[in-house]
Amino acid sequence: MGNKNIANLTKRSAAALRPFESLGRVFEDLFDLPLTSGGANTPQIDIKETDTEVQVSVALPGVEKKDINLDLTENALAISCERREEKAEKGLDGYSLKEQSYGRFYRSFSLPAPVKTGEARASYKDGALKITMPKQKNGKSRQISIE
Repeated sequence: MGNKNIANLTKRSAAALRPFESLGRVFEDLFDLPLTSGGANTPQIDIKETDTEVQVSVALPGVEKKDINLDLTENALAISCERREEKAEKGLDGYSLKEQSYGRFYRSFSLPAPVKTGEARASYKDGALKITMPKQKNGKSRQISIE
């Protein structure tokens, strides 16, 4: 067996020990999102329910307000955004550095209670998105007689 064949066999053996690693890369490429929690494109989301409202807080540092989209229904919230950053530096001795980063984020989830969509409020300051949604009042139940 040549060195090339041994190298290929070693690669296949290593891949066999991590069968889902390549699948993870497929999903990362497909959705442009890292699958690991705490990654650059998976912001922290907190959902809190009080007696009168549902509150959602999302950490989105480096994102501009105009790049954030919110879609709200009575029972669900979808948050999406894009982050683009370009940085150029000129250093000593003629060296220069130019970095570009780009990321997309999308998350949707069911809300713990139906909300009044027309009264929802959102604010964004210093990389923190806060969404407040008043809860719908619980409907009164009534007994129905059977004829």
